[in-house]
Amino acid sequence: MAEVAIGGILTGCIGCMVTVEILTKGYARIALVFFVVNVSNNLALRYDVSIPLFIIFHSGTLLANVLLGFCLRNRIYSWGKLLSIVFISAGVILFTLADHFSKHSKEEDEKSVQPLSIFHSCSGIFLLVLAALLSAYLGICQEDLHCTYGNHSQEAMFFIHVLSLPGFLFFYNDIRQAVIHFNNSDILFIFGLRFPIPSLWVYMILNCIFQWICIANVHTLISLTTSLNVAVIITLRKFLSMVLSVILFGNPFTFMHCVGCLFVLLGTVAFTSCDFKFKFALKKNV
Repeated sequence: MAEVAIGGILTGCIGCMVTVEILTKGYARIALVFFVVNVSNNLALRYDVSIPLFIIFHSGTLLANVLLGFCLRNRIYSWGKLLSIVFISAGVILFTLADHFSKHSKEEDEKSVQPLSIFHSCSGIFLLVLAALLSAYLGICQEDLHCTYGNHSQEAMFFIHVLSLPGFLFFYNDIRQAVIHFNNSDILFIFGLRFPIPSLWVYMILNCIFQWICIANVHTLISLTTSLNVAVIITLRKFLSMVLSVILFGNPFTFMHCVGCLFVLLGTVAFTSCDFKFKFALKKNV
């Protein structure tokens, strides 16, 4: 989590050297929500929440965005757009479950089942629900911010990540243990050549670079379009990464995978066609 904030600082500084267009007050609430979302997602994994369940709740951000948009901003979407969002979410869920079932047989699942307290499991699910709702709320807040103060994506990225950094002091022990673990990792080998660098540090640096690129593009998108459109794009990006992981790692591609892909494809086409019809109607009225 900390590397995401550092990447935001390095990128955002480029736009902040000249002027600060958006008032600092506008970022405090967003930075707080951003921090709580990241912490909730990470803490949920400590409560025996499986990765498939984690991904499923992440895909629920689309539905949460529609719900909060209606409750907080009185936004009403067409039935076509609502159905397209349901199709995309259902497709991601089906694909995730198919990937999970193809990797774990019934015998392995029975062996892995352990009596866990209901409270322990519910705590992780509660954190995932909280993170999904706050993620949708975060997108709406960022959309409002750009509508009020103008489009300054690099500046927004800088302040949101800088203001969230002090919160990581509460996780100092976790960060310190992670640093020790990274330092004790295996030495890096590339094409048979030995480099005196712990391999995990190299992987983390690469992860930081890709996180940096991804977050910078997300902030640019938020400044250009609605939070729902951004949520759809992010969901499709996550779905594409799952498809590539199945293909690249040679995992079986079952009928359930195909159904999930079909649902996502139909939902995406329906969603984009709704926007196209809306823009066409606006031009016709003008």
